[in-house]
Amino acid sequence: MLEQLDLTGKAIDLSGRKAMVVGAEHPAAGAIARAYAAAGADVALCVLTADDAVLRARAVRRDIEAMGRRAIEYVMDVTLGKNVEVTTRQVVKELGGLDIVASAPDLFLARPIARITNSELARVLAVNFSSQFFVVRAVVEEFRRARRPGRIVLVTSVLGERAVADVTAYAAAHGAVRSLVRAAALEVAGEGITVNAIALGWMEGMDGRIDPDDPHAQRAGRPEDVGPLAVYLSSETAAGDVTGQVFTIDGGLPPHQ
Repeated sequence: MLEQLDLTGKAIDLSGRKAMVVGAEHPAAGAIARAYAAAGADVALCVLTADDAVLRARAVRRDIEAMGRRAIEYVMDVTLGKNVEVTTRQVVKELGGLDIVASAPDLFLARPIARITNSELARVLAVNFSSQFFVVRAVVEEFRRARRPGRIVLVTSVLGERAVADVTAYAAAHGAVRSLVRAAALEVAGEGITVNAIALGWMEGMDGRIDPDDPHAQRAGRPEDVGPLAVYLSSETAAGDVTGQVFTIDGGLPPHQ
């Protein structure tokens, strides 16, 4: 894996840092975890469900360990605030601290608004937005307890801003994540904690989310496109004063139809 460089061309070094990646079974999150390890960090891999997601996380773990870094797997039910809190505390204890968190839960739903049930709405909001709130709340508390700065990177979707038919629930959840980033960043800025987001457009493995034949789409994004940006946003030296921002990786899609 290539070295991640800061704006001066120097390699970003995360040696000694402890990172937690939520939703590690998803390709983009797995790429972030590998990029953190390549930059020198040990990584806790949190999957959302105790099924084949664990197997996908184990593949990421093997790659990280092959780099000589430490990796641990956890199952984190992100829809329950208490579970997020308890698992985060366990990560801190077993990993020996926490400096960086990247959170990328994802549950897609494409359906006309009249056909979305109350339970579907609640589930989409819980996985895509409430989970991010729970993660931010839990890790901010851990950073405060350790009395040290921290880096938070939330992975969201361009559909939180870009208008596409039949994704009202999903888009609303990701729109809320954007507001969370700005508000949380302002609240914790004085404590040396940064909160930023990476908004993904149409990526490999996301068939049906954004039309791949859209004339404005240059190509499907690759998970590997996400890792370098996450490393940059997680560096105290390269991006210590960058906070409250949403960075888009979407192949050049316009913000609105």
